[in-house]
Amino acid sequence: MALYGIYGSHTTESCPLNNKANRKMVIEGGPHFKQVAEVDNIKVIGQYHSGLEHTFLWIVDAKDAHSVETLMVKTGIHSFNSLTIVPLNTFDGVIEKCKQIENS
Repeated sequence: MALYGIYGSHTTESCPLNNKANRKMVIEGGPHFKQVAEVDNIKVIGQYHSGLEHTFLWIVDAKDAHSVETLMVKTGIHSFNSLTIVPLNTFDGVIEKCKQIENS
């Protein structure tokens, strides 16, 4: 398992605050997202949003990026968001990598 960041954004027009169909999807599916993720062996660490910028960052622990991609499609999140899935490291991990480079 590894940490992945899901960076998402959508247009003002597709924002669930402004778009009835997407709002309905969020209201109905949002409360079940973590359960669906768990079935796929993905743990949701955090979900952070910047509403007026129409962006979000979700952090998950998953076996690979493909399983995260599948989850985004399965839950419909991809239908109104542009998504980027990237591997994440902790800052402590960055420090350790720097030490390894310095000591080699």
